[in-house]
Amino acid sequence: MAYEFYHILEISSQASADEIKQAYFRLVRKYSPEKEPERFQQIRLAYNTLSNPKVRENYDIMQKHGDQIKDLIEQAEKKMQLEEWSNAISLLKQVLVLAPTIDVARNLLGLCYIHTENWDFAVKIYRALTKTNPDVALYWSNMGCAYKRQAEFFNDGEFSKIQLYYNARECYQQAVNLESFNSAPYLDIAETYLDEKNYLEALTWAEHAIGADGKADYNDFEAFFFICRVHFCSGESQKIEVIAKRIISLLPEKTDIRKYAASRFANMGIEIAKNATKSANFDKWRAAFQFLKAARDLEQTNVGFKELCTKIEKIVAAINQYEEISNDYLIIQGFQRLAAFCLTDYFDFYDSLQERKSCLNDILTEILASPTSTIIASLEKIKFSYPEIYGLNVELFERIEQVVCVP
Repeated sequence: MAYEFYHILEISSQASADEIKQAYFRLVRKYSPEKEPERFQQIRLAYNTLSNPKVRENYDIMQKHGDQIKDLIEQAEKKMQLEEWSNAISLLKQVLVLAPTIDVARNLLGLCYIHTENWDFAVKIYRALTKTNPDVALYWSNMGCAYKRQAEFFNDGEFSKIQLYYNARECYQQAVNLESFNSAPYLDIAETYLDEKNYLEALTWAEHAIGADGKADYNDFEAFFFICRVHFCSGESQKIEVIAKRIISLLPEKTDIRKYAASRFANMGIEIAKNATKSANFDKWRAAFQFLKAARDLEQTNVGFKELCTKIEKIVAAINQYEEISNDYLIIQGFQRLAAFCLTDYFDFYDSLQERKSCLNDILTEILASPTSTIIASLEKIKFSYPEIYGLNVELFERIEQVVCVP
């Protein structure tokens, strides 16, 4: 299909730069990276090509001239959409045999090499492209991507990883120098620092991305969302709420970008919650709640977001109450252990039914060895001061009360 990238973005080949940007935000809301990563990559590739005037011009020329070359590139693009990278590489090599100077084909070939983890080939291509086209920021960014993706395969602290990230940042910096208004290379640099757990630098570069075009607006959502990710990774999920408020203040009501932002926050919150169910890290539940609360506030008419947020909020409330009950001297230790049991049981952390039964019997033995008045006082305190803990297993608490009240 001719003009494949325009069809992917569902726009005309005469579309303006603003129309391209609007189409991109409309489609990425519909096909988010969390739900449909392959379609998102297609949209991203089309946008990256058409949003750069020089690269777009090169692309358009190839659509208008040379039927054989055009056909081969179209076939290669389709193979790339299907992630058939080897087949796409073969087709692009045929193009370069016929027309060695076609930059569009070389750029696509470089992307294929990145996806097939042929880092050296990818870097070689982009070195050549940046040498002949030193003023095209996209080629510098793609070379940075090749270095960055390779670095991600090494363990933290390895010299190769450090050197590759340095190379990546050098390339992204060239892109920044060429297009200081473009937030993408700033965020790419921030990503390298996040992977290195250098949270301060990651946040600094994300803020640079927000201010790249001289103003903070809805176009800066990705940078704001990245900052939320940094706060999550650094264990400061309470700061997510502040960033969410900044985002809400910038996004117009009832727009595609607002719905897209809400879906991104919701998807992130759901993934964190799923991960939290498999670990004893209660802070992950707090982080999940912050992301889902942001989604709820961004799209207040979404019933699904509200219901999910309410469920996670109750879990977080129970966790908070568990941490409080552990330090409450008015509640006997046996009930403090029972609170921990209820949380563990809720998340199904026990390896076997026998382990669960043994743990519960041990806790009940300790509780029932206490004076009746002390047991009743602890039960009353839990019921009225820690309702979320009590609600995790109402039946169990009521059975204990029935047993101790028997003459």
